[in-house]
Amino acid sequence: MARPLAVDWVGAFTGLLMLAACADDPVQAVAQDAIVAAVPDVADEETPPPEAVDPSDAIFDTSVVHAIALEIAPAELQALHDALPTRIYVPATFHWGDITLSEVAVRYKGNSSSNPDSPYKRSFLIKFGEYIKGQRFLGLRRLALDNGIQFGSLFSERLVDDVLAQLGVPVSRSSYVALTLNGAAHGVYVNVERIDKSFMERRFGSGDGLLYKLDTGGAGAALELLPTPDDYQGGFESKSSAADTGWAALRDLCVLLDETEDDALVQALETALNLDAFIDFTAVAVFAGAFDQYTGWNPHNYYLHRDQAGRWTYLPWDLDVGLADNAFQCIPVLDGWNAAWPLPKLPRPLLERILHHPELLARYRQRAGVILEEHFHPDKVHARLDALYALIGDALKDDPFPAVRATNPEDTGYDSIIASMKAFAGARYHQARAELDVPQATAPLPQDCGSPGQPNGQPPPPGALTELSPTELAIVKNEPGAIALTWTNNAPNAGGTIVQRCTGEACESFANHIGLPGNDHTETTDTKALTAGLTYRYRVYMIVPVQGGPQGTGVSNAVTAVAQ
Repeated sequence: MARPLAVDWVGAFTGLLMLAACADDPVQAVAQDAIVAAVPDVADEETPPPEAVDPSDAIFDTSVVHAIALEIAPAELQALHDALPTRIYVPATFHWGDITLSEVAVRYKGNSSSNPDSPYKRSFLIKFGEYIKGQRFLGLRRLALDNGIQFGSLFSERLVDDVLAQLGVPVSRSSYVALTLNGAAHGVYVNVERIDKSFMERRFGSGDGLLYKLDTGGAGAALELLPTPDDYQGGFESKSSAADTGWAALRDLCVLLDETEDDALVQALETALNLDAFIDFTAVAVFAGAFDQYTGWNPHNYYLHRDQAGRWTYLPWDLDVGLADNAFQCIPVLDGWNAAWPLPKLPRPLLERILHHPELLARYRQRAGVILEEHFHPDKVHARLDALYALIGDALKDDPFPAVRATNPEDTGYDSIIASMKAFAGARYHQARAELDVPQATAPLPQDCGSPGQPNGQPPPPGALTELSPTELAIVKNEPGAIALTWTNNAPNAGGTIVQRCTGEACESFANHIGLPGNDHTETTDTKALTAGLTYRYRVYMIVPVQGGPQGTGVSNAVTAVAQ
């Protein structure tokens, strides 16, 4: 019989070439032709070059720091700021090498960039075809410039992307960018390839597959079986035209996880899923401390792609969280994430089926041992961090923004950040090596903020930071076994969100109920121990980094619901 599932809470490694500076260079000509989509002539189709070159490889060359310049009219730049926390597009001119594109669209990206009073550099999303239909940059529809100020600073995403690419795991390409804004240095960024139609065309050979994004969580985020296909729209976003009507295929994957008998599981997963890539990613996430993926504490920040042959691929996103322990003083990355049993939170049907199947568990542990030695031995991680730091060192001298890891306020300056990351890499390696060498007989109990055995106890309680308190908490859906909440996030540099609950129409004995790592949460769904007919009250507060350590904001308004 299929095993029952428990419930609990809370691009390529190196770019191939740079464009030649000479305008009549054949490689440059390929790039210029790719700016605006065009139909190739018959001769080009009949006589392709011996080795086709993807022009976008140039902007993802990892051996250099790319210089990108944006020109945004002062009035448009002011409009970007005045609209915050709403993120709007404004026109801009884009320069890279010999390529200039006018009338591109630029907006701020991410919640850490949505705070009007943020002292940190803001992330940017550049959309090339917003105003000129079909306009492309080296075949790309978008560029995402991440500010690199959270747990992983400027280094986690670059390191993890390179490891995954070397392993052959489908992942966004990334590179470093020194950005100039209106002629002035604006800091070092991580250029992360967007997962969109351009990505699908390059990686899977077609933009016609199903593509779903799981951003902040919600219904189906853990790949649990829901009653109907449409229920998955509570958590997933359709990101391709085919996906708009493909919800039944997504539910079918969850049916497979829920109902497949153990003796048929390996073949079923091999057929339906890029299983080896997911297993390798699971090991990388554990060793790097990338805790906000499906494989970590809060199932979000990932895409699912289904090709035209019907095979799914897990695509990680937002890998800037990593190389840090005790996130928000309540995510025990080291002590709570066992390398031999990488199941820190439940439910996770896909992980559970793999780890409770002897053949698949053995496959995971074998791959994990190889990946640990080849990619996460401290000597190799330290050398890689040193190389990344050396690459961007000169550009960082012109970065006008504070050298901080905002969600790790104890790390000040890039030397301190690198030292902290190296210390984590050493501790993670030795602990993971011991866990894999002598695995315990059964999976350990998941740990989180306040779990038994978690030495740091509860996260910080609500505090006096009322200007950062969440507001407009509301119940948007109340159905059997699920109460969905939304709120306004007024602390975009937060390290996490705590949803509190108590029982009774006028209750005041609120207790921490759901913990959401990350700074971008504005919604969640409570599915934990709801009893039909009972009245529940909810309120929300945030955990923010301040001098001296994380602190709780004030609480939101309280809302009440009678469970269905």
